[in-house]
Amino acid sequence: MSPKVEIIVTKTESVFPQSPAQYEQVIPLSLLDATTANFALTNAIWLFEPLKGKDVPDVAEHLRQTLSTALSSYPQWAGQLKSITVVDDASVPAEAKGFPAHARRFGRVYTHFGASADVGVEFISALSLRTRSTQPGASRRNRFGIAKTILSALQPNEPIAMTGLRKPITAVQCTTFSDDGFVLAVKTAHPLADIAGLIRFVKDWASVSRAVAKGLEAPVPAPVFEPARLDNLAAGNINAEEPDPAIIRRTERLPLHRYDWWAAPGKPPTPFLDAPRPVSTAGKPMPWAEWDLKAPVSDYTIHLNTRQVDFLWKEATKGTGGDGPRISKHDGVLAHVWSCIMRARQLDKDDGPVHCDLVLGVRSAFKLSADFMGSPIIMMNVELPGSEVCYQQPSNATEAIGAIAGKVRDTISKISSPANLADHLHSAAYEKSPQRIWQAFLGRRHILVTTWARAGLYDVGFGLGSSIRYADGVVPNLDGNILIKEAPPSSGEFLSGSRPSWTDSGVDVSVHICTEDMERLLEDSLLLPRVD
Repeated sequence: MSPKVEIIVTKTESVFPQSPAQYEQVIPLSLLDATTANFALTNAIWLFEPLKGKDVPDVAEHLRQTLSTALSSYPQWAGQLKSITVVDDASVPAEAKGFPAHARRFGRVYTHFGASADVGVEFISALSLRTRSTQPGASRRNRFGIAKTILSALQPNEPIAMTGLRKPITAVQCTTFSDDGFVLAVKTAHPLADIAGLIRFVKDWASVSRAVAKGLEAPVPAPVFEPARLDNLAAGNINAEEPDPAIIRRTERLPLHRYDWWAAPGKPPTPFLDAPRPVSTAGKPMPWAEWDLKAPVSDYTIHLNTRQVDFLWKEATKGTGGDGPRISKHDGVLAHVWSCIMRARQLDKDDGPVHCDLVLGVRSAFKLSADFMGSPIIMMNVELPGSEVCYQQPSNATEAIGAIAGKVRDTISKISSPANLADHLHSAAYEKSPQRIWQAFLGRRHILVTTWARAGLYDVGFGLGSSIRYADGVVPNLDGNILIKEAPPSSGEFLSGSRPSWTDSGVDVSVHICTEDMERLLEDSLLLPRVD
């Protein structure tokens, strides 16, 4: 058993932009941002090697000061998140009355910053008496995560009685080791940033840090915080009182789950319970019978080296002849992992549908830049019979993985069509609440896959002479949660930003499934392809 990691918090501070916002702003976040208000936090951890020099005598203080500088370009991260909590447009808060009609509907989320009530970003300085070399492995890295509670946009953020302070929407923790290594953990409310947005923020912060460490003038990051640009891409008129029936019919044919949180045994929020007419169902009830919430869940990080990734990709593309959408290495890895997990769940003789619920970023589809802030993501449903996903023998593995990867790519291609995405935005604008419909599920017949491929997780350098040993995400330990990300470069390799491919150091797949299934997964002879 790994030794217990003792962490001592030495200081907790609220950090504000070095250059305060010139005026108070209230900005509605996008439709897609609002759908993520109940999601787990966007959360990442970087483990840095010991400093090679002492140009910066106090790492935590240096990071705190440069964070303040970087926040001048991200003032919304130091403000508050709020939501529309009424169904009567006449009762919308005064600060939101100028929003477009679609942004004044129940459940829409907005940010309020540049005010005296700004909360700031919470910065926690901590100390571990252990050395970085003895820090625990992947399964215990979450101990370095931030315990601080982050505000939910759907809850009021009144001052806490004991402290008089409000909850932040972003928090940072720097934990230093006795050998001058350190861990940096950053988390934020999901509507503010998906992982692409979070890493962009950390990279901008790091660029400020590098300049300050060299005694140079700090650069001024220029993220794009214009949520309305996304909403303006919706099909039809989303400010009309009723949706366009033709657009709604088109969205019903898209490969998207529609699980209704309000369907029994759930119920609508209080404002809808008082409505003169009962709220009609908007999707399928949650299939709770498929998810044993009491079953113990284990997590394990599977490493596929570069040759194994290339092998899976070649197997997935055999026989395609260049026809149809191009299958990527990510498609091949995902198809393989999905198949292995379904086999571990013993669904090889089950002809019922199983689902790979894949989180898909839409920046590229909508031609939004990598600097576009927010959570422009949707979750799509890749669906196949369990018996087809669970190929059993190496002799038929090639044909099977090709079919699975092809299904993944076909589904991505259909969803990422700008016209289909525009229709989806129109539909989302008319939900009774953006958070009502869940496009995924967990448990026996589902995996919920978040991918950090090409996010540049290792392309973060603070100019402190300390390279990244490992970077990780923090995802809920629930049956079916999967995180795919680039593996750390080994000593002497390029940083991710200069590598030709995100798979050049291999791929790490963080798997969370019920313990009994995990035991079978790790015994599967097909899990790690033999490429010797």
